Amino acid sequence: MTDPTQDIRPIIEQAAERIGLKVSIQEIRRLSGGAINQNFLAELIDSTGQTHRWVLRRGQSLPIPGSLNRAAEYAVVSHAAEIGVTVAKPLALIENQNTSVSVFQWCPGQTDGRAILSWLSKSDQRANTEITKQLTQSLGIQLARLHSAQSAETAAAKLSAHLEPRPGDGFTASIDLLKRSFARVKEPKSYLIAAYEACLNEADAIQQARGETKEPACIAHNDFRLGNLMIDPSTSQLTAVLDWEFTAWGDPMADIGWVSAPCWRFGGAAAVAGFGSVDDLLTGYASVCTDTQAIAQIKARVASELGFWQRYAHLRWAIIAAQQGERAISGDVEALELLLTGAMVASILEPTLTHYWGLSPSATLDAPAPAQAALDQLLAEAAYHLKSHLGAQLSGSQRYSALMSANAIRLARGALRVGQNTASPSDPAAQARRDLAADLAVWSFRG
Repeated sequence: MTDPTQDIRPIIEQAAERIGLKVSIQEIRRLSGGAINQNFLAELIDSTGQTHRWVLRRGQSLPIPGSLNRAAEYAVVSHAAEIGVTVAKPLALIENQNTSVSVFQWCPGQTDGRAILSWLSKSDQRANTEITKQLTQSLGIQLARLHSAQSAETAAAKLSAHLEPRPGDGFTASIDLLKRSFARVKEPKSYLIAAYEACLNEADAIQQARGETKEPACIAHNDFRLGNLMIDPSTSQLTAVLDWEFTAWGDPMADIGWVSAPCWRFGGAAAVAGFGSVDDLLTGYASVCTDTQAIAQIKARVASELGFWQRYAHLRWAIIAAQQGERAISGDVEALELLLTGAMVASILEPTLTHYWGLSPSATLDAPAPAQAALDQLLAEAAYHLKSHLGAQLSGSQRYSALMSANAIRLARGALRVGQNTASPSDPAAQARRDLAADLAVWSFRG
């Protein structure tokens, strides 16, 4: 089997030469996750004996339409570092004929959302309250720095090669981003179309409520959430805001809605990232924003629009998930992960469509037909073997692959139970509700 890290070695050597270091490579390993980009951790020792840890990022087979390439993302992270956002220090951008790799200094910490919430829950109540308060305020500080007028003015001048010209209205910019993203979904599910149309109607109502005042667009991270926030349990500190490939001009509420959306709480009960409060987020935001009018405006927007921006977040995430599923190429190492992500669309959209429709779609799955019972048993045993026997003997990315395979088999077993009613409702809304209920039932099937 080909070593997937072998072609990373010359990249490290080029980066070290550019920085002015002479290093020996101790270890290179692929980091788990990262369906859009591949991430590698390199352990190095320089000529003085000092240890260095670098993270290298490169794209996978097909990029998400509308996401930034390596050069653009590197420029955006460099901009964020310059304006005081806590990011992994940019070290080098290596662009060869067929490869573009960005190199960053490794930051200590944890990005696993459930692990972070578990760690927070183990603190005593008083300590937990103070830790979550400080962490949440630090998130507000990062967003305020990114959204500031100074950030926008600097970005408009320095990032013109990577971002479009700064729009005169941030709200319209965020809605246009949604429209462009949806337009790139080749075969949207009926309920994705329904959610998109309902969201645009709500956006029109909000724009009318805002009146004639246009607020110039800010730089929006557009994926600011637990999972892209490196948090160090040993210090209780945010050590880096990661994954800037969706950065674009937009409305500051897009980031606030995203970090507080239910889909990014990882089972946590609190509004912000599953552990913090919106009030603490705004306290942090206000601590570095010197524009009192802007702060008053953000607070007013949160009071009147937060629900919309959370639904917007669910819709954008569902669109990205659909795009992920559509870019899977049979045989590629990430194909299964991409297909599983595409299968999540129904579950991502459920709370948004429940809000718009005023009801929660539900469906039950039938037992497999007699002719399929033996096939179902075979699949069940294969999934159990992958998860409990094979998976238990593996670790890291290999265990993750085994669990993904078991998950795919689970979905196939659920699909075998979908009723064979082929009659299509004449009402598109009824069709969307039926399709959503069926896909939710398959996604929720546990065997």
